[in-house]
Amino acid sequence: MNDDHNLLSFILGAAIGGAAAYYLLKHQDEIAEKIREIEEGMNLEENALIEQARNKFDALGEAIRTTFQSSSADEAKPSPDELASIMEELARLREEVRALTPKEA
Repeated sequence: MNDDHNLLSFILGAAIGGAAAYYLLKHQDEIAEKIREIEEGMNLEENALIEQARNKFDALGEAIRTTFQSSSADEAKPSPDELASIMEELARLREEVRALTPKEA
């Protein structure tokens, strides 16, 4: 009885595996095209994230430049706390941009 069950399981598994292999061979071009579409979509999303990070980094740089220009116009220097806060934010954004930049293989 146990041998019959094992043989039936083996035959059923082989049939399912064969059907899956046949489907893959018959539709391999369609499957490859779908995979390429997914990869392109992921690449576009990654590029959008990188662009957003760069825009934020540029906006922060512009805000810092404006702050320093207004400070020098007022003849007042930014406080050490302000400078430390700006430097921390720049370092954090630099790391975020570096993490989002695609790695070369």
